[in-house]
Amino acid sequence: MAAKKVNLNARTFLVLSGSSNPLGQMLAQEMCGRLATGSMALILDENRAQLELLEKLLKQQLKPNSVQIFTGLLNADHSNGAHLLEQSLQGRHRNDFERAIIVHNEGDAATHILMEPQTELAWTDYVQRHLYAPVALNQHFLNSEALTGIEKLVVNVTSSLQVRPLVYNTLLCSCKRARDMYFRSMASEEALADVHVLSYGPGLFDTHQTQCGINGNYLIPEELLMVSQDQIMLRVQPLQSTLKLINILEKIAFVSGHDVDYYDTFNL
Repeated sequence: MAAKKVNLNARTFLVLSGSSNPLGQMLAQEMCGRLATGSMALILDENRAQLELLEKLLKQQLKPNSVQIFTGLLNADHSNGAHLLEQSLQGRHRNDFERAIIVHNEGDAATHILMEPQTELAWTDYVQRHLYAPVALNQHFLNSEALTGIEKLVVNVTSSLQVRPLVYNTLLCSCKRARDMYFRSMASEEALADVHVLSYGPGLFDTHQTQCGINGNYLIPEELLMVSQDQIMLRVQPLQSTLKLINILEKIAFVSGHDVDYYDTFNL
């Protein structure tokens, strides 16, 4: 596949899920600020207070009547994402947008202390929220009648660390790996439909502090990697990581279906 660049300054329908963590908030601000007049952004999360604050901040930062902002409150298992997407597109037509972009961010799963679920029901609930729900939302995004025939970009916020086997992270790593394979396969299946896919590892933030195992053991990510002191990766600020992603999209280019990590492109 050829390398692809995406100029964000186009009339765009943008969907961002998982806006409750610092990266999600920065992605919303920086991406919305680059969209052309006539664009629309749907910001999804399950935290009502965070959504309201982010909506207020975006409307203060953006030029009047430039980008229409909608927020959607996700339910506990995020199963209503597709319904919120269709609600926001009511009355819209195929020629309203030049491009559609969906960013599947991790939300609070990326930064909160993780206790491995032990019961079958807990596993089912976790997989529903972190695997089934984003896949369902993505499929509605791809097949929405209002977005038919326009170029689409799908960004899966992933982790080069959590797609590998880690102690105390069986469930998270399993969902991450399955999500990555889904997006890789989708890139091949949808290539002829002008759909481009990027899986982006945003790096380690200060908020990636500790994780808690089933025995109450607290570990930092560097300990899970079992790397020496001189190999420890630099912590990244959300703005740094967001601008790196935008630079990859607009300047460096990417190959659809491939993974790119913040640290992989550190010197570019």
